[in-house]
Amino acid sequence: MPQIAIYGIIAVGGLLVLAGVIGAARRAFRNSLIGQIMEGVKQEVREGKVGPEDFSLKQELATPKSVSDLSTALIPRINKDFPDLSLSQMQSAAQAVLVRSLDLLMQMTTGGNGDTIDRIQTELNACGIGVTRSLSEELWQKIASARAEGKTLIYREVIVHKGGINAYQKNLSTVEITFQYSLQCLQYQERNGKFISGNRATPTQTRYNVKVVNILDADRYAAEDIKGVGFTCPHCGAPVRHLGTDVCSYCGTAIKTVDMRIWLVDKLVEI
Repeated sequence: MPQIAIYGIIAVGGLLVLAGVIGAARRAFRNSLIGQIMEGVKQEVREGKVGPEDFSLKQELATPKSVSDLSTALIPRINKDFPDLSLSQMQSAAQAVLVRSLDLLMQMTTGGNGDTIDRIQTELNACGIGVTRSLSEELWQKIASARAEGKTLIYREVIVHKGGINAYQKNLSTVEITFQYSLQCLQYQERNGKFISGNRATPTQTRYNVKVVNILDADRYAAEDIKGVGFTCPHCGAPVRHLGTDVCSYCGTAIKTVDMRIWLVDKLVEI
């Protein structure tokens, strides 16, 4: 047999042996724990449950956004008007409303029959400060819109980095205190369990303004059709018409209108 033919047979045999070894190695890898994990990941990619952004090896460092904190200038003004008000307590409660609102947006677009505006109102009111009915309605409209489009709104691993007082304003009917918070979370949307937009690998860095309102003039406030706020004398039930009132004008009972029940979160605005 010519020498070249012998070499050819040896080469073919070597390739067959090598192919067998590689095949055996592949089978062993597929049956290993790592192989099973990789197969599961590939299956999730095929089903659209994960996407390229989930495998980014070079992710930008999550740098929190700064907040416009004017607390140093505004706290003396607020304390002068409301000496008994705990601004730190209010800031913490407003932050709790913000975080709980994002959680409710996710829960109520995930599925949950029987969800209502009243549930939103009840759960947010449990955060240590009340909320206006209009805020609950606004959140419900966002939920209903997402449901109509078959979307799930995801807010995972929410972290509030910092917060401060951004604005303090008085007009003819209300007082408004606006807190600004720097927040991060994994924020994205799904449809039928499949990723459609956002980023599941890198946290979104954003800011929210949370506006808290109080009544200056109850009659004017009601005339302007701002919903869900009211305060009465704890003794006789007569309406308290003006903030800063120390004595009920009807029965003379000493009252303090600087009460967290009449400070209500009215707006959540992402900026």
